[in-house]
Amino acid sequence: MLPQPHSSLPTPLSGIGHNHPPKLNEEIETLTRRLGESHNELVARFCDLELGCARVPDPIDNEAVAALTADFIAQCQLHIRGAEAAHKGEKEFYLASGREIDAFFKRRCDTLNRAVAPVVASLKAYRDRLAAVDRQRREIACQAVAKAARVATEEAARHRVEAERLARDGTSHNDRLRAAEHWILAEEAAERAEAARRHIAGSCEPTRVRGDYGATAYVARSWSFEVIDLGQVPRTYVKIDVGSVKDAIAKRGIRNIPGLRIFQSEALRVRGAV
Repeated sequence: MLPQPHSSLPTPLSGIGHNHPPKLNEEIETLTRRLGESHNELVARFCDLELGCARVPDPIDNEAVAALTADFIAQCQLHIRGAEAAHKGEKEFYLASGREIDAFFKRRCDTLNRAVAPVVASLKAYRDRLAAVDRQRREIACQAVAKAARVATEEAARHRVEAERLARDGTSHNDRLRAAEHWILAEEAAERAEAARRHIAGSCEPTRVRGDYGATAYVARSWSFEVIDLGQVPRTYVKIDVGSVKDAIAKRGIRNIPGLRIFQSEALRVRGAV
């Protein structure tokens, strides 16, 4: 029942690496060939054991077959452990290389991040000053527009009242014409009031700093929290699952959870040209 050594190897299927750039494809193919050559006997033994699995009787109905099957399973497990050890040995070089590559780039990214942090802070401070000026200017403009909206709303109301009076009490053709004119004037005043309200709503666009080459700096706001007293946190949030708490804060608008300090933070974001 136990399989004998198998002399031929299966043909590798196209798979991992076939979508990579040509040079990387070549390196992966070279690695695949080397692994196949270096572990030829390991792969052949895998094939033999896999074929042996198909030859084990099902069901097992006597002690002799059960004993052979136990020995066969032990061989399979021993071979798997040997393959895992070979896997670990082959991969160690690449793991060490990956760690070195990560460290190489991380050191430089961390250094530049530290260097650019005060630059970001300086740009944010400028943007905040600009936003304060814009906010004051918008407030003054919005006050004037809001006043115009109120005047137009009042005018529309007066015209509607007069139009309704003429339509109700008027008796002559001239009264009907005047009623129609008042309805038209009321609609025009209402449109002016609505346009003013839209202008006020549209004037709340956040202040942005735009670069000469397409970059845009803006402030992004987000809600966060910190634990003040874990004992007071409701059981719903007792695990302090960041996702569930932030979902409650950001999506459901909850601003008061016992034991937590909920706050809004802002950070400068810079988006490059698309």
